[in-house]
Amino acid sequence: MKFSGQCLCGQVSYKSYAEPVLILNCHCEDCRRSTGAVYGTNVMVAEDQLEIHGKVSTFSHKAKSGNTMTKRFCVNCGTLMFGNSSGRTNVVSIRAGTVDQTEIINPVMNVFVDSKISSTPINNDLPKASEMPEGEPWKKD
Repeated sequence: MKFSGQCLCGQVSYKSYAEPVLILNCHCEDCRRSTGAVYGTNVMVAEDQLEIHGKVSTFSHKAKSGNTMTKRFCVNCGTLMFGNSSGRTNVVSIRAGTVDQTEIINPVMNVFVDSKISSTPINNDLPKASEMPEGEPWKKD
């Protein structure tokens, strides 16, 4: 196991057997509204390397890109745990606030900065993108 995590009540937990392929701070409106925070930090891993225990509910919607986004929540406490995009094969986005080993949370980029709340501080040492960069930044070369 590389890292693990759980929801607020502990009824949903997970273990990742792979290192994150990408960690992003996302300032899009969808991430803000679904997390209730001014931005979301997403830890992307290979979904076939993730073991999930517990019952989750799902909510799907269309993103501006046209992709279907599916968010998964703990049915008991409502913690947003995971996200999938129809545009990404075998990639799941884990919400960083659920990770037990917080030392692995090292975002490499801020995305959707054009949607950023103006008063939100941002790490200017990280690259920025106005939206999600073209291609597949979650795949290592």
